[in-house]
Amino acid sequence: MKQYLNAARLVTKIKMLRSGRVFKSFLVVEGNTDSRLYGKFINEKTCEVVIADSKSNVIQCIETCDKEKLQGIVGIIDADFWRLEHQHAASVNLFLTDYHDLECMLINSLAYENVLSEYASKNKYMRFEERKKNSLKIFMLENAAKIGYLRWYSLLNNLGLRFSDLNFNHFVSQTELEVDMIKLIEYVLVQSKKQGVLKTEKVLKEVERLAHRQHNLWDVCCGHDLIEILSIGFIHIFGEYNAKNLFPGNLEGSFRLAYAYDYFLNTDLCQYLITWQKQNGNYRILVDKAIY
Repeated sequence: MKQYLNAARLVTKIKMLRSGRVFKSFLVVEGNTDSRLYGKFINEKTCEVVIADSKSNVIQCIETCDKEKLQGIVGIIDADFWRLEHQHAASVNLFLTDYHDLECMLINSLAYENVLSEYASKNKYMRFEERKKNSLKIFMLENAAKIGYLRWYSLLNNLGLRFSDLNFNHFVSQTELEVDMIKLIEYVLVQSKKQGVLKTEKVLKEVERLAHRQHNLWDVCCGHDLIEILSIGFIHIFGEYNAKNLFPGNLEGSFRLAYAYDYFLNTDLCQYLITWQKQNGNYRILVDKAIY
């Protein structure tokens, strides 16, 4: 009921904001960081970003707008595990991020190279890649996927494991950047007050079974986990002097700043929005160069 009421308030807010401007469009997003990024790409004269405060509120808001036949209102949500579970947006006015979440879109773009150029010692991270016989990005992706699979396993089995405010130094090596699965599971069980309910060995076995399937790891990984791992790498392994106090929140901000409009134009999400604009000719969301 609370989610429905929040969605109802959002729709009421949109109606009030639209007052007197029939063809004003609205982009409904989950949170502040989404607003900061997508806000860089919208046409402020024709569109306004509305923060819904949760994924479910975005979905409910768009559903309500569709039922009331309110035009020119679209929502963007993180895909999370939807693609792995073959879930799809139920509305033509609701769009998913290309990968698990917005942060994965940022990292899997040229913004990544820009951030590395700013904060990493080229010699240090090249030596790290030589030692691992893998690119830094793929190595981080494979390790963040371990956390992603544990998140997904908890979701699939309604375990209610707690992943907020994790201290990654408890299970990520400061010299190797590798995630220790045993330490990760034990730490999460303690944080979730489930250590007496769930057995580490059983959870590990089930998560490994889930991970044995073939998945796109960009759909498995949580972008925040990738950011946390990368920040540890910058601070302890391959960062320049200006990265020694580069905490995850700062690093995410750097990725948003480094993410250019041209990068966004190359995403499926942006192309879906461009198609939507062509089908809804009276409404404009993106700045004009995106329609060409």
